[in-house]
Amino acid sequence: MTILRLADGQLVMVAPCEVEVEVGKYPSLGISVQGCEATALQWVRDGTTYSMKPFGDATGVLPFQVTQIEESDPLGEGAVSEIVLVGADGSRLLFRHIMPPMSLGIVVTPRDQAPNNSFKGMPLCGTP
Repeated sequence: MTILRLADGQLVMVAPCEVEVEVGKYPSLGISVQGCEATALQWVRDGTTYSMKPFGDATGVLPFQVTQIEESDPLGEGAVSEIVLVGADGSRLLFRHIMPPMSLGIVVTPRDQAPNNSFKGMPLCGTP
């Protein structure tokens, strides 16, 4: 999961989740986006304290002014599993539920760099 701090100080958690698309079938991989409190920045599990830290790869695109939000289902499972925030300068922040389940992938693409689409399906080459 990751937590975004908005310009007004509000916190928003982006996390992988499961979405029940069809009753009786395995859930689909999705992404949850919801407001949260500062207490989400630190938690204790089995006696160990964990803390959120700034994502260093994103510092080159900060401050980030969102001008567009793109949601998609690249896995084809019927749930939104990828969210892209597009910045005013063309920078992109991509959040995607990836395998293994319940893992969040984050890709930061500065405005002067083309997106890396190597993880997306490529058409097969051949003769018609």
